[in-house]
Amino acid sequence: MTLATSLRIDTAIKPASYVRGLLYMGLIGIMMILAWLASLALWQYLLVLIVSAAVASYLIISRPILLHISQPRLSQRVDKQWQLLIRTGRGDELWQAELVAIHRYQWATSIEFNIIEPYQKTFSTTIFRDQVNHEQWRQLNILANISKSSS
Repeated sequence: MTLATSLRIDTAIKPASYVRGLLYMGLIGIMMILAWLASLALWQYLLVLIVSAAVASYLIISRPILLHISQPRLSQRVDKQWQLLIRTGRGDELWQAELVAIHRYQWATSIEFNIIEPYQKTFSTTIFRDQVNHEQWRQLNILANISKSSS
């Protein structure tokens, strides 16, 4: 394996993340404490529960899930011709995109793309540290540092 090949990002992303789950559980806990402290009537608690369940269900069902990410060939610009394997409600689809921005955080990396194919739209996703292996996490951090320094 050459050095140039190892710098190319081509990785599977685990759909589930323990870090994301802990974050969501923490938010649910805070909302429960706030609701308890609000001293609502029983029907108001039920209404809050129903609306929260409906919103959570919608977000889980409608959110596209990133399964695989591939950087363009090394002869191409770093922001062009990305390939994303996305799980949608219609099944797994291969999308072509342009990299708009990437932001590195301690436990997550946020990436924004302009989707070109199958239709034009913006797509933002967060990759948590536990969704990729150590080497892939390092490559994402390098890409975030390069993108930050070039802008």
